[in-house]
Amino acid sequence: MRHRKLLALLCLLLCAGILYGVVRHVGTDGGPATWELTQHPDATGIQGMFYSLVNKADGTLILIDGGNPGNADTVREAIKANGGAVDAWFLTHYHADHIGAFNALWAEYRDRIGTVYVNPLDWETFIQVAHDWDSPESFSTFLEQTADADNIVTLHTGDALEIDGVNVKVYSAFDEHVRELSSDWPNDCSLVMKFSFTEDSVLFMGDLSRAGVPLGQYLLDTYGADELHADYVQAGHHGNWGQPIAFYEAIHPKLIFSDGPEWLMTGEDYDAKDLQAWCHENGIETRDYRQAPNRFKLK
Repeated sequence: MRHRKLLALLCLLLCAGILYGVVRHVGTDGGPATWELTQHPDATGIQGMFYSLVNKADGTLILIDGGNPGNADTVREAIKANGGAVDAWFLTHYHADHIGAFNALWAEYRDRIGTVYVNPLDWETFIQVAHDWDSPESFSTFLEQTADADNIVTLHTGDALEIDGVNVKVYSAFDEHVRELSSDWPNDCSLVMKFSFTEDSVLFMGDLSRAGVPLGQYLLDTYGADELHADYVQAGHHGNWGQPIAFYEAIHPKLIFSDGPEWLMTGEDYDAKDLQAWCHENGIETRDYRQAPNRFKLK
C-alpha cells in the first residue's frame, strides 16, 4: 500500500511537471518561451503587414501594423483571442496596407489600446511627395481619428524602450538620413526596429525600399551587421524591391518573413522570389502568406 501511494505521488508530480512545461511554453531546447510571434495573412489577398507578439504568461499583446482595411476582422480576432486589449501598437508607416485595419478599428478599440507608436513623417512633408499609390487618404484618416488622442507616441532614430521585459530599439525613422538618402519618403520613413527577448530577436523593416541609396547600406555603415543581426527578420517592402540581398547576407537571420501572397512571391515582375531562392540556397528559412498564419515561440 505504501509503495502504491508513493507511486501515485510520483505520477502526480510528473504530471504537474509536464503541465508546468506546457503552461510556460517550453522551447525546442527545453528552455522557457513565453512569447509567441505570429505573421498573420491579409484577408484581402494582396500584400499587407500584420504581426502580433503575445506573452502567453501574462497576456501582454503587442501589434505591428495590421494590413489593409479589409483585414480588420483578422486583427479583431487576434485581439479578442489575446484578452481583448492591446498594450502597444506599432505603425511602421502610413500606407493603407499597413494602417488601414488600424483606422477601421480605432473607434472600437481606442479605449483598449495602451500606446500607439508612429514614425515622425508629418502631413505637410508627406503630401508634397505623395503619389496616388501612397494612399494619402489613409494618412489623413489616421490624423483625423487620432487628433485628440493622448496615447500617440512618435519614435525617432536611436530611441529605445522596454515593454514587459522586451527591449525595442529604433534604427531608422523619418529623420535627416532618410531625407538625404531616399527618393521614396512614404516608404523609407518606415520604423526599422528590433525587438530583443532573453535570447531571440526580431527585426521589423516595414516598407524600407531601395529607392535612392538603399537605406540598408546606411544601417550597415551606421550600426554594423552584428548589431542589426536578428533571428527573425521581416523583409523590407514585402520582400519585393526592398533591400539588396547583400543586406540580408550581412545580417544573416535564421528566418525571413515576406508579407505577400503567391502572386507576389512567384510573379515574374517581382524580385521576392529571388530573395527566397537565395535564402533556400543558404539554409535560411522563409515564410510568407502561403503558409500563414506563421507562429513561433520566442525565448
